[in-house]
Amino acid sequence: MVRLDHLILRVRSAPASVRFYAAVLGFTHEGRQGPFEVLRIAPGSVIDLLEAEPRDEAHLAFHMDRARFSRIRERLLAAGIPFGGDPFSRDGLIRPQFGAGGWADALYFHDPDHHNLEIRTDDER
Repeated sequence: MVRLDHLILRVRSAPASVRFYAAVLGFTHEGRQGPFEVLRIAPGSVIDLLEAEPRDEAHLAFHMDRARFSRIRERLLAAGIPFGGDPFSRDGLIRPQFGAGGWADALYFHDPDHHNLEIRTDDER
């Protein structure tokens, strides 16, 4: 079995990104390890934030249960963060999109560095 252990994401401001990912997505900041601020995504997976000019905008997609998906949508609305139902729109809608697990409800939004984030759930409404 293969699983994603960690990924490195370049961000302009590690403190701002830590605040964003904790407040919006609910990720846990586990502190600093060398040049990285470590965010726990799940028990076996982290994002290492590297404070450096992003070279390219990344796309990260996170699968979750419906309750967490709904909480994040509410946080986006409360914070006035635009989102949309596909990678290129910010129309406030949720749409089914295809991913590793097949079709799932998805919404997309940007982090402070314009990385395109996707949250998705295939739990029933």
